[in-house]
Amino acid sequence: MGAPGRIDSTGFAALTAAGTATLTAVLAATVTSVVVLSSPTAAAQPHAPQPGPTVAAPPGLGPAGTSTVHGDVASTDTMPGRGPGANPAIVGALTGATCSTVFVGTDGMPVALCTSYVGLHPPTPLAPTVKLFHPDTAAVLAEVQLAKGALLGGVYGYLDDRDRVVVADGNRRLLAVGHHRDPNGTWHMSVDVLADLSAGVPDGDAVTGLIPAFDGRVWFATSGGVVGTVRPGDDDTVRTLALPAGERITNGLTVRPGGASVIATRALYEIDLESDGTPVVSWRHGYEVGPARKPGLLAHGSGTTPTYFGPGDSLVAITDDAEHPDLIVLRRSDGSEVCRMPAFATSLAPASAAPDGVLIEGPAATENSIIAVGDSLVLVNTYGYEYPPFAVDGPALPASAPYTGGMTRIDVRADGTGGADGSCSRAWTSLARTASLPKLTTGDGQIHALAYGPPRAELGLGPELGPLLDQGLAQKFGPVDVTSTDVETGREVARSFVGVAPLDEPMELTGTVVSRGDAPGVMWQPTLTRMLRIGPA
Repeated sequence: MGAPGRIDSTGFAALTAAGTATLTAVLAATVTSVVVLSSPTAAAQPHAPQPGPTVAAPPGLGPAGTSTVHGDVASTDTMPGRGPGANPAIVGALTGATCSTVFVGTDGMPVALCTSYVGLHPPTPLAPTVKLFHPDTAAVLAEVQLAKGALLGGVYGYLDDRDRVVVADGNRRLLAVGHHRDPNGTWHMSVDVLADLSAGVPDGDAVTGLIPAFDGRVWFATSGGVVGTVRPGDDDTVRTLALPAGERITNGLTVRPGGASVIATRALYEIDLESDGTPVVSWRHGYEVGPARKPGLLAHGSGTTPTYFGPGDSLVAITDDAEHPDLIVLRRSDGSEVCRMPAFATSLAPASAAPDGVLIEGPAATENSIIAVGDSLVLVNTYGYEYPPFAVDGPALPASAPYTGGMTRIDVRADGTGGADGSCSRAWTSLARTASLPKLTTGDGQIHALAYGPPRAELGLGPELGPLLDQGLAQKFGPVDVTSTDVETGREVARSFVGVAPLDEPMELTGTVVSRGDAPGVMWQPTLTRMLRIGPA
């Protein structure tokens, strides 16, 4: 029986596959300063789709909304409270890293999984690190470096109820990274070893998914297709399930009492837990896969972490990887199909346009988790988004494409009846070019993200030059704004300037919004080189 150990240290950061590797490509650009300003925008707050019941949280998880990558263990990308408002104060600080995910605990201290450009303990390029930030200035207060492993290791961690970041390091250990302040006022980091996962994680594989279970165990998944659980403090409780050969896992885990949903590169799996913690497949739903990785996706296969939603979280939503991807909604109990429809209304497949008639120009697909609020789903197009070469799994076909963006809301009938002919309907499509993982705050019904401006073709650069400047690395240069979109109508209700790419390239990184009740909240959002605090002073 293994016992937890302790490592004294002063610094850590987990990597962000998307953020890390762009460093080599983008920092070559000579950008030396950013003016941090905000421009006033009138805000409207119409009625939004009614939020469903609060998602149940496993024991040991930190505060609602700010403790997981996708807002909660159902991966709805929603959080309580309100967004940062129409004219937020914006404060930013250089991090010496690219941070993939931000958490905020009960003590109000932001802590992030990052990839430091150069780690010092020991000297390591692109070192996984956890960083602690000042809650008012966004300055780095302390950090601790962890053992380096595979590129994606550490992107999916979570915050526990002791304000510790739980993450797996390159030595296949489950760690809890805490912070404390000494009597002199100096902040320090420490690392507790919760479990050794090497018995279940093959050498050369890496943990890419991590979330607490409802029975005190911790779920983990690896890029090589292993799904497992462990009870912290007891190495002998590691139990695993190996998915079929060739199935890789590049997205996060979504969990419920007694089980989890896992999407691999060829199928969605609903997995139950046996009494000893062994994962077993309840059902498998294969989905259509295109000939190669699409530009704007990290891997060949679906880019969506599964999302639980609907009455009692009885439904699960994903997109497939077809040439024109479909949204697929299944019953969680048996995998039967509730509805299927085109994920996006595009100029190439216009038949499923919403009543507004808005179409996304060209192909569309998504690397982002689906937002779920009540019985409504929001999908964000990432097709053509340029990820750094070291972040992606294999070549894209085509090699690159213009990033047109776009977002859409699809409503699902709560009773799950009607089948493919009537259970899903598109409510709206917008043409917002979001460039970070969007989050929805239920208090105001708004979706918040960093975004680029309109396509260059709309700025007078013409139909030939414009798309070229929205393609490849060229898309990484220009102003970056924080935006809020009304989930009821799809209309943008607030936009404020935050910086200039590439210094503030959003990199599809994951932020969070800290609730302040009925007052505007505080949005914490990493960029390529900075941490941004967006909200009331």
